[in-house]
Amino acid sequence: MALAVAMKSQSVGGLPIVEVSGKPYDLGKQAGSKCAKRARVYKDAISQTILHSTGMSWDKAVRRAKLYLPHAEGFYPDFIEEIKGYSDGARILFEDTFVLCCHELLNPLGFRGCTDVATNGDVTKNGDVLIGHNEDWSENQLETVVLLHARPSTKPSFVATSYAGLVPSSGMNSSGISLTGNALNPNDTRVGIPKLFPVRKALEARRIGEAVEYAMPSNRASSYNNICSDKNGEIYSLEGSATDYACMYAIDGYLVHANHYVTEKMSRFEQYPNSLACSLVRYHRALRLIEAQLGEVTVDSIISIFRDHVGKPGSVCRHADPKEHPLDVSETIFSVIYDLTSLRAHVCRGKPCTGSYGSFDLNG
Repeated sequence: MALAVAMKSQSVGGLPIVEVSGKPYDLGKQAGSKCAKRARVYKDAISQTILHSTGMSWDKAVRRAKLYLPHAEGFYPDFIEEIKGYSDGARILFEDTFVLCCHELLNPLGFRGCTDVATNGDVTKNGDVLIGHNEDWSENQLETVVLLHARPSTKPSFVATSYAGLVPSSGMNSSGISLTGNALNPNDTRVGIPKLFPVRKALEARRIGEAVEYAMPSNRASSYNNICSDKNGEIYSLEGSATDYACMYAIDGYLVHANHYVTEKMSRFEQYPNSLACSLVRYHRALRLIEAQLGEVTVDSIISIFRDHVGKPGSVCRHADPKEHPLDVSETIFSVIYDLTSLRAHVCRGKPCTGSYGSFDLNG
């Protein structure tokens, strides 16, 4: 399969490339200015989602988010500066922009999605480290997604799939570190560090130990399952809640994750244990398919997994379920595979079954 390498300041795999550089405030202001229209669309979509899933008005969400702010500032003040710059660039109030970075305000039950496949040189055909992620969410978010290429002044450069150039979903940096992951629904969510902040901070790690440390801070409000990987083939899947976590290591050279707790230790934090069918099907299907490829795994073979339709609509390549409310629908809206060996991201906008993957070279 031929994968075209994107030229700078254009697009890759259908996703616009947004280039930013400088100090934290500058990064944010440039992203906000370039993504101002997307920011308004994203704000409207999140507002609708919060109201639909929790009944909370936007004003109440703003007041609620303020409780998280001191924790966020204490953990990662540089990202607060980015958010301030973004607000100025997009001409949106900081208080409103901060709400967009507090996914604890959403009820994730209707948005359970994302399937990850992580492999290293023990099982890949060419000895490379390949980390793949299918992103499932509401289709009304798709038009906001960009590929953010950032060159911070004193930290590693990185490329990230990002909502409106503000909210990172996954990424890879120039030190050969990646962060991907999956939404979870723990029953101990509290006020604390918003779970999005560790995702962003992991993208400035220079070694795998830092990434793991950043991805699971104490005093967190909640957590995703954060998968931290490096160019040496070190792969850790960190299943978190607000108050505990379990670490899974890719001891056999690969691991898979979806949207439920896999470890026995963390299963007690599952808030809706009877609503896991889709995640279970995607997890076991992806696991079976990757195990059939061991020793021969390539970018193309992972793409074949991400295009799989067993269990459709709740398949690895997820499609809208017509029985669900439009604001409860979760479907694959983009896909990415990070090659940490070559520092190349392979990206597809929309569903992998119909979209085409393009490549972005972080060293280019």
